[in-house]
Amino acid sequence: MVVEPIYAGACQTTLENGLRILIHEVPQSRSVSVGMWVRVGSRDDPADCPGLAHFIEHLAFKGTATRDAAAISEQIDAVGGHLNAATSKEATFYYAEVPADGLPTAVELLADLVFSPTFLDAHVDLERNVVLEEIRGHDDDPEQVAYDLFAAGLWKDAHPISRSVLGSREAIAGLNRLAIVDHHATHYDPSSIVLVASGRVDAQRTLDQAGALFSDRNGRPRAPERVAPIFVAQQRFLVRPNAQTHVYIGMRGTAAHSDDRFPLEVANSILGDGTSSRLFRVVREERGLAYVVSSSVNYYSDAGLWLVYAGIAPKTTDHVRELIDRELRRLLSETPPDEEIDLAKRKLRGHLILGLETNGNHAARLGSAAIQNRPILSPDEMLTRLDAVDAAEVRRVLDTYLKPDAINLAIVGPEH
Repeated sequence: MVVEPIYAGACQTTLENGLRILIHEVPQSRSVSVGMWVRVGSRDDPADCPGLAHFIEHLAFKGTATRDAAAISEQIDAVGGHLNAATSKEATFYYAEVPADGLPTAVELLADLVFSPTFLDAHVDLERNVVLEEIRGHDDDPEQVAYDLFAAGLWKDAHPISRSVLGSREAIAGLNRLAIVDHHATHYDPSSIVLVASGRVDAQRTLDQAGALFSDRNGRPRAPERVAPIFVAQQRFLVRPNAQTHVYIGMRGTAAHSDDRFPLEVANSILGDGTSSRLFRVVREERGLAYVVSSSVNYYSDAGLWLVYAGIAPKTTDHVRELIDRELRRLLSETPPDEEIDLAKRKLRGHLILGLETNGNHAARLGSAAIQNRPILSPDEMLTRLDAVDAAEVRRVLDTYLKPDAINLAIVGPEH
């Protein structure tokens, strides 16, 4: 096993079967965050079974070849930790937070959940009801429904990345064990999995344990390669009987591995990230037209989205749209002044530093970078990249990604 340094305190290795292991040592900590990232998310669900990746995540906790659900819960409780999982559009993430002496137990439990779920018919039927309730709760949230409607028309030919992570009630109601077992066998391959531990961890001891647990797991044929989504520019007005109108403006962004993410984050911070941003001041503070108005950048392994959102009273829709359009045009016509760029950089710098105070955020940063094939930078390298962003770089990304004729607009709400 060849262990390579990543940066001070962090190292990595890759087992012969392709499973990648990343360790970040924080000797002053008294706990460890450990997780397993699997490169399978909702974009990998079969077309006739949206929500399958999320359903498998649920089922893993119902029982494995060596533990039932009660044993899984009791063993993580016995070390004073907690265990959970989440599914996104590109990955399924199983993780534990434990006191440092509970790490061996946590790694063993995660290995069992990821590689050895039983998917018993009784568990499938039982958990089906749980997931259906989760979907019903989602469908009762107007903002989430509005976003789903927006996302459904965001990418060409209804690309799988457009789908909701939860899937549909019809698909979940019709799921059978065979489809679940087949999807797990296809995607839960060692070469598609990353193990990350951050905190008070002895790197060599953890690598030895991981090698013993995972080295004998044979790799299977690789999962099908993904097809990159293509952004669609269009305008849609979707009538829903909501109390609010939800305005979504999508613009093409950059993929997770691109260096453009640094100047784009600065541009986004100026536009709509936080209370000092232009949209917050103009729409909320100066006119009181919204409780929530913001912008964000979403990164995928092969695409990106720059998103503006506002939740507003239906009668103010046209006015708020004009205000947002004005701010977008201002970014295109006038490069933000140096003092505004510096403020955005200081804000982003602080957010990064504060986020890295927790082992969980350290682990999430490493795991997401590995699963998206993004270069793993040290915190100091990230700060250096951010500090290097200047007005010329901000101008370049604005000209690249902010295109008035390439905007996807969705207004979801009652007629006005």
